[in-house]
Amino acid sequence: MEFAQKISSVTKEIFASMIFLDLTSGEPISQGQEDLGCHVSAMIGLSGDINAILGIHCPAVVGKAIGGAMLGMELEEVDEDTKDALGEIANMLAGGLKETFAAEKIDILLAIPTTISGNSYKVSAPTGSNRIIIPFDIEAGRFYIDLKYSLS
Repeated sequence: MEFAQKISSVTKEIFASMIFLDLTSGEPISQGQEDLGCHVSAMIGLSGDINAILGIHCPAVVGKAIGGAMLGMELEEVDEDTKDALGEIANMLAGGLKETFAAEKIDILLAIPTTISGNSYKVSAPTGSNRIIIPFDIEAGRFYIDLKYSLS
């Protein structure tokens, strides 16, 4: 399965049609310990034929820019509006992946999104699982879409 291409495609489609921000994607990262330097994350669980956690991780300034663009307002801080917007984006990304995989007869169920914020946290994958991180750049800076997964 070509996860990186699917994630990149779905992300670009959502940002073009729902958030109205231009973005470019970087080369996927699949190994090593990455310090993403992020301050707000939204994650959603996927289960079924693929068990995974999909996350969007952003520095505060990027999270506010993305959330503000989605909500059509300027966000001054990483507050409930920022976290709700990023949670909804995680939900849309997971829904887009679910639709893409359904076309390949791969069944996926979605959980509810969860958001976290702060100055010091690390998101890691269990030993033995797979992980792919795709960096994306918008005018405000870089954010990451992260998929930690195992195949059933």
